[in-house]
Amino acid sequence: MRFITKIILFACFPGIYSLPAVFSQVSHGGAPLPISVMKPVSFIDLTGSLPSFDELAIEHPPDKHAPLGFAEPVRIYLTPSNAGKWETSNDGTRVWRVGIKYKGAYSMSVTFNLFKIEKGEKVFIYDPPAGGHTVLGAFTADNNKPWGSLAVQPVPGESLIIEYQVPATHSTRGKLSIGEAGIGYRDIFRQGKSKDRFYGASGPCNVDIHCPEGDNWQIKKNAVVRILVNNNELCTGTLMNTAINDATPYILTAAHCIADSADAANAIFVFGYESPYCNGPDGSVIKSISGATLKATTSNLDFTLVQMSKIPPFTYYPYYAGWDHTGSQPSNTVTIHHPNGDVKKISIDDDPPVTSDYDDYDKNSFWKVLQWDKGTTEPGSSGAPLFNSSQRVVGTLSGGDAHCGNSVNDYFQKLSFLWDAYADSARQLKVWLDPKDFGYLLYSGFDPYFAAKKTCDTLTNITEGEKLRLYDYGSADSGYWTGHNEGHITEYAEQFTNSELFSMTGIYIMPAIVKYDSLSDKVTVKVWSGSQKPETLIVSKDVPMSFFQDSVWNFIDFDTIVTVNGNFFAGIEIYYDNPSPDSLTDQFAIFQVEDRSNYGQNTAFYFEKDVWTSYSGTPGPNLYTSLAIEAVLCGEISAISVRSPTTKETYGHLNIFPNPAKENITLSVPTGDKITGTLHIYDLTGKALYERKIPLSTGQITLPLPDLKKGIYLITLETPENLFRNKLVIDH
Repeated sequence: MRFITKIILFACFPGIYSLPAVFSQVSHGGAPLPISVMKPVSFIDLTGSLPSFDELAIEHPPDKHAPLGFAEPVRIYLTPSNAGKWETSNDGTRVWRVGIKYKGAYSMSVTFNLFKIEKGEKVFIYDPPAGGHTVLGAFTADNNKPWGSLAVQPVPGESLIIEYQVPATHSTRGKLSIGEAGIGYRDIFRQGKSKDRFYGASGPCNVDIHCPEGDNWQIKKNAVVRILVNNNELCTGTLMNTAINDATPYILTAAHCIADSADAANAIFVFGYESPYCNGPDGSVIKSISGATLKATTSNLDFTLVQMSKIPPFTYYPYYAGWDHTGSQPSNTVTIHHPNGDVKKISIDDDPPVTSDYDDYDKNSFWKVLQWDKGTTEPGSSGAPLFNSSQRVVGTLSGGDAHCGNSVNDYFQKLSFLWDAYADSARQLKVWLDPKDFGYLLYSGFDPYFAAKKTCDTLTNITEGEKLRLYDYGSADSGYWTGHNEGHITEYAEQFTNSELFSMTGIYIMPAIVKYDSLSDKVTVKVWSGSQKPETLIVSKDVPMSFFQDSVWNFIDFDTIVTVNGNFFAGIEIYYDNPSPDSLTDQFAIFQVEDRSNYGQNTAFYFEKDVWTSYSGTPGPNLYTSLAIEAVLCGEISAISVRSPTTKETYGHLNIFPNPAKENITLSVPTGDKITGTLHIYDLTGKALYERKIPLSTGQITLPLPDLKKGIYLITLETPENLFRNKLVIDH
């Protein structure tokens, strides 16, 4: 057994589909009660409360200068007191359920205008039957927002059920009220083609982020999110860094996407919605955060900055994008976006954009992309970032004419105008992205989990040079010993010897065969604890077979951090479409190491007739082998919070004279016996140019200027107790 490093650990497979929870806002486990033990649900029929879907589609045509509309809200008022039915389960849990339906709808969603439930209570949203396709939740007291509402992503189809579970120990319950239903009227959901329904909705000229054009953007792409506004409109946004790297979860998008506080409160931000490989299948939308507070917007400029209700956790792999508000013309540009709500795409312009007007916004405040060389943008791309060649954000998409076949004339609001063209903090970015007024003109991006990722490595039982292969179960057409076969073996596991405490983020699997006849065909990835065989299930995740590529390492990440301490097993469960053992419709099998013979190590197990059996020394395979399964283990992964300034980060004012300076500067410094401070000079990009230790016993010190060009700089003095700063102007 050994550790190896895979450089694609957080790049190639950022999110794998999870069937039990297709949509989610940082949900907290659990499941609805089985339908078999519940009484039939009473459905409230909203059919006919809207104009025809054709009329709605005409009223809301796709327009890049507007969010992509796909659903229409219907005002309702449903509470556990005025609708639905209460029941009591065998364990005493009180359960309230109510259904909503609209004949012919492509999707259904709800918004809770009041969501204040108690600790231990759970809310689920699902399409009937329970667990059949989509289950959202559990939503718990951790999902309570200061503003009291909660928007929940849509479920496909024309009906949904809301289920509220109250433990038997609760003498009272929380407050719950459903104020709005979203009725999907536009057929961009591609019913039956994918789970998300937006997958594949963009034009054919769009380029997947995992195609070669996106190779250099596999870190920066993680700053881009899909935004669902009021459960009926789609846009794109960017997670933005601040000049103090404090992990505040600011999202920048267009004002025509999120116009006010109500829009912000009912917005859902989806991370990592990508196809797992170039031109691959649908992606995962499980990684989402619901709700935000409005920080800045203005009708004069098409931008909005909001702060999400939570910091994205490690498993979301967030990246806080850097920015450039110099206003300098980029030599070339890139945008990353969700056209028509589709999986993440990349568009490239190899030429400089030009300054332009757009619509009724402030004059000359836009970058105009004359023509995309690769890809395009579409409705749903609104709010997407415009990156320069240094991969910093210089603008956000407002609108334009570009589409497949004529990808010309797209307009991005300049970040240089958004920065501080208006003094009011509610109408600018500067006060939020440069809260300490450093005055940086540009700033790099930030990965808050970079240190934790450096502790991650891959645990494998396969030694260098060993060959991987398949072994027939019997005859050539009887299947394989590591997948579907005539014996109908259902589970396979790889043993890992471990004596330390680790955080597991996912596993690698290399399948040899991936053949399926339905998008619902799946493989369940599992991890068990156990010393000599799999014993206690720790985590499981359903993954569509369509997500796997054969003959490559596929990374399946878990939706939460899994802690392992001691020996564990990682493996798969497969399913059989045809109960007859002599006809195999599904074909999924993973590689295994070529037989090491009796003197080699065996770490592979299979589950047959309710018993886990080693591959070695048995009447069946009689192999000493390992499965092509590897585990990704990390050191401690701590949750992060918005970093509060320490005493040293109070940023007192540093007195400098003369300023502007030509040859020498005099600093007023705090006094302290035999104490020194560290003086730094930075340019406005944050690059350190000069460092010097100075004594703090005189109260004043005169220094010669270092050999720096004429210009504006940032100068700081760090003492054992504080940090002082000022701008320094050099004029010589």
